Amino acid sequence: DRRVPPPSLSTPSTATTHLRAYDQTPAADTSTGGAAKMDAMAQLQQAFAASREQTNNVEIRCGKMRLDGNGTTMRPDTRKGKLMIFKSEDGLLHLTWTDRAQSLMEDDFIIFPGDATYKYVEQARGNVKNSRVYALKFTSSDNSQFYWLQEPSADKDAETCAKINALINGETPAGDAPAAAGDLGQLDQTQLLAMLTQGRQRPGDPAGADAAAPAGAAEEAAGGDAAQA
Repeated sequence: DRRVPPPSLSTPSTATTHLRAYDQTPAADTSTGGAAKMDAMAQLQQAFAASREQTNNVEIRCGKMRLDGNGTTMRPDTRKGKLMIFKSEDGLLHLTWTDRAQSLMEDDFIIFPGDATYKYVEQARGNVKNSRVYALKFTSSDNSQFYWLQEPSADKDAETCAKINALINGETPAGDAPAAAGDLGQLDQTQLLAMLTQGRQRPGDPAGADAAAPAGAAEEAAGGDAAQA
């Protein structure tokens, strides 16, 4: 009978070559373009992760307002301060106030969703000495904290107020949700690199000087809000 001789040990058969070809895993793209795209993807993913973290943070410059001895009049504490809202590693939401001159944190409140509100104090509207006053009021107690904003511009006061309220209620602030990381795969290399070259602003104190401290005590009565402090 006619038998096919076994393949030579030094030369693999065609069938074996085909099997090996099917078993091979596609090699990673090691070209310059492929490496650049992978590097761009990694950087964008880091940027989006940082963006998600920034979404859950608020940092504004503000001072405290304190009740006068009569319990009805709020007066500004002229120290330069910083209010921060952030989640700690254990997932709890913290609201802190820090004396910027001494880098000393004085207040650290843990806030649960629905436990507090942050709103503008209407009694301060029109006050020529200090009209940018906000109150943090806790629903589970009579504790209230009052702050006067030290940001140089009032343009984003309302936006910041809305963002703070969203965060302390466990919501995502409007317009702050970053694109999903999965969407990056739909971009080509040129688009990815273009996004990288545009850059992203990192968190920190906004540019510009602090708002001027009030020339004198804020004589505006806080009314019902002050009574709860």
